[in-house]
Amino acid sequence: MFGLLLVEDEEAIKEKLMNNVAWADYGFAPVLGASNGLEALALLEKHPVKIMVTDVQMPKMNGIELIKEVKRRGYQMKIIVISGFAEFEYAQESIKLNVSDYLLKPFASKRLLEVVLRFKEEFEKEEAERSEMNDLRDQLEKNKAALVEKLLLDLLNGNVVTNIDAQLEFLGISGINNRDFQVAVIEIPENQLAEMGEEEKYLLNLHLYQQIQRLANGSSYRNFLVNHHRNQVVLIFIEPDDNLPLRLEEILSQAHLALKYALACGLGRPYRDLADLAVSYREACSALQYRYLYGMNQVFFINDLNPDYQSYHKILTALHRHPIFDNIKIGAASVIEEDLERIINEIRLAKLNPGLTKMVASNLILLTLTTLNELGYNAGEIFGANDTTLVDLNQVGSLEELKRLLHSFFTRINHHIRQKRASLNHKLVEEIRRYLDENFAADITLSAMANRYHISPSYLSLLFTEQTGKNFIDYLTERRIKKAKELLKHTDMKIYEVANAVGYKDSFYFSNCFKKVAGLSPSEYRENTE
Repeated sequence: MFGLLLVEDEEAIKEKLMNNVAWADYGFAPVLGASNGLEALALLEKHPVKIMVTDVQMPKMNGIELIKEVKRRGYQMKIIVISGFAEFEYAQESIKLNVSDYLLKPFASKRLLEVVLRFKEEFEKEEAERSEMNDLRDQLEKNKAALVEKLLLDLLNGNVVTNIDAQLEFLGISGINNRDFQVAVIEIPENQLAEMGEEEKYLLNLHLYQQIQRLANGSSYRNFLVNHHRNQVVLIFIEPDDNLPLRLEEILSQAHLALKYALACGLGRPYRDLADLAVSYREACSALQYRYLYGMNQVFFINDLNPDYQSYHKILTALHRHPIFDNIKIGAASVIEEDLERIINEIRLAKLNPGLTKMVASNLILLTLTTLNELGYNAGEIFGANDTTLVDLNQVGSLEELKRLLHSFFTRINHHIRQKRASLNHKLVEEIRRYLDENFAADITLSAMANRYHISPSYLSLLFTEQTGKNFIDYLTERRIKKAKELLKHTDMKIYEVANAVGYKDSFYFSNCFKKVAGLSPSEYRENTE
């Protein structure tokens, strides 16, 4: 209900204002009446109202004085001024006071009702908007934990975050700014989830998250937990110390007992700038890869695994951009052998110790497996379930043994890719040959055909020659000349008409091509067949 105050010194008019409209039926209660400004203020102290209708000329305190006092006291209401025509100067002053409406006497009760109902509707709309905004604020407050995780996830992924200080302040975590931090990644390898249904995977993810959260909160470090992937959680430790790897080993051990799954943890270096969260995260993920070398249920700290030797880092950095991975993608087996030889020579020239040499080789193997995965190949299908390449790597005693191991590794890859691609390439070339046989008269170029089949012109040319023993242009020319011979032998078409019919716009060029293939000009060929 909405409170309504009617202020009018003339009793008859006041009674008319109060009783000529069934205010309660329109949602107004209480409906109060006052004879002057002082009475109105006394009522306002006891009864909050939403709308006040006041005359201008009144004894003791007139309408203008009343409005000023209402504004001074901060009452929130709509004010309607009623006045006679002769009181125009009061009307002007009321407008300056920002009143809501002005009614000139005499006016019908219906007119006042219309104005009051309009303001009531405005109040209801404002109240609904306030309520909606308050609901949104409540929802925002309840979801702050999710917003914190979203912000940290953006930072971990290296996304640009603007107004970081303001966001941290709003989310209540400004205390982490300009503090040392360190990122740890705890993961259940995907191969342990292979036989699970989707529900099981999500349940395991929830169990992993809850266990790590409970164990991390039991440590002395302030931390934040981010559910990064279904099989991976990320821990961000604020102001860690040198004992963090040991504490992580305890967390990992207890989580392993609770989950009954093998886990591994990678730990990045400490940083201070929040923009470097992504750097520490990538380091933790890199360290995590060493579980393939050293086994599960261990913490791998990037500082322990990557000693800061200049030549080692130079080789390792170059390895991530090495052309060997591009050559794997295109199946260039002979070039891969040359790439491998260069890598071995770089290691030899750098005089890396056996430990660092094996780290370079293990990175090469892991990056190769990643490349195979990107290409859609199944490493298990290539190497078998019981492959011992990484285990054998730890046993090599010389660069020559390492070279033989890697040679065997890449030979198996090349053999598998060659078999897979041979089948696919044969089908592709057969499809192209059929197209040429059926559409030889069209305007066909090597580039257009390469574009049609989404491959490069050079690769199409190489593939076509390998599969047919002829290059693309020679095959197309022979097919056209074969048809031209039929037309010359069995029709009376003119030479230029035959040329057009088999795809040549220039009859002179057609004659040259015909003579190269048939040994005779088109006219000589026709004469010899008649």
